[in-house]
Amino acid sequence: MSAASPSSSPTPAADARESTGSLAAPVAALGASVVGLATRRRGAAAGVVLRPGVVVTTASAIGHADKVRVAAPGGDTQTAAVRGVDPSTDLAVIEVAAETGPAAERRLGDSLQAGDAVFAVGREPSGLLHASFGRLGAVGTAWRTWRGGSVDALLRLDGGLYPGLNGAPVADASGRWIGVASAALARHHGIVLPLATVDRVVDQLLQHGRIVRGYLGIAAQAVALGRDGRGLLVAGLADDSPAARAGLLVGDVILSVGGQPVGDVETLLALLGGEPVGARVGLHLLRGGQPLDVVVDIGERPASRCH
Repeated sequence: MSAASPSSSPTPAADARESTGSLAAPVAALGASVVGLATRRRGAAAGVVLRPGVVVTTASAIGHADKVRVAAPGGDTQTAAVRGVDPSTDLAVIEVAAETGPAAERRLGDSLQAGDAVFAVGREPSGLLHASFGRLGAVGTAWRTWRGGSVDALLRLDGGLYPGLNGAPVADASGRWIGVASAALARHHGIVLPLATVDRVVDQLLQHGRIVRGYLGIAAQAVALGRDGRGLLVAGLADDSPAARAGLLVGDVILSVGGQPVGDVETLLALLGGEPVGARVGLHLLRGGQPLDVVVDIGERPASRCH
């Protein structure tokens, strides 16, 4: 981590030591759960042992690789298979030997605040452990990434990430793991993907190899309806999509999905994320100014930009 960007001078570790003392012991403790990763195109990155045989890192750290070279804490190296990738939250799962390292100790219960001292720990492909120190620059509520992924809380670092720390675990000053460092979700700051998001995404990746998301098959844009109302104008329909099969037409205005109002695309994405594939939901809409109700069978979202 750095004070302003990956190219700026390092944040002095002395800032954190003033209130916490030396961080050598917490760094070493967390380092026992940190692996180094190397791919042909992406170079060096880091990962952290989530549980025996499972390492979590970022999707941006491994790209499209189906295998990566893993440097374990004990000095051994192995070629490991990528079990699943979710670009929308920038998380990925790698299957490793069960004895690669212990699961990282988690921070439980305590809330985080802007200004809290944190550090990230990485491991070079050679096995060398390295760390960077900084603070949380912003802490907020749940948000959606520019790729459409849902993240349970905003944890933004006060600067960027140094090379090799993409996918690294980030911990509080006592060494308790709070999340995974991502360099792909914000232009000038590193983002910490919180453990609630890590757990939710990893479980799906291990089960399906991807994130299963609900899908209507429409292109939509928000429109104002009268003084206070809002809806989603159907601007396009994918061929043979759930929406097309249900009889939706370009020009329809969706007012609610499953009884929940939808005034913008973000709300629609959130509602679809909570509906299992195959579920039947009611859509209340306007067609030619007249109310109409239709029932749609939620499909699985393919690799496209439709909702």
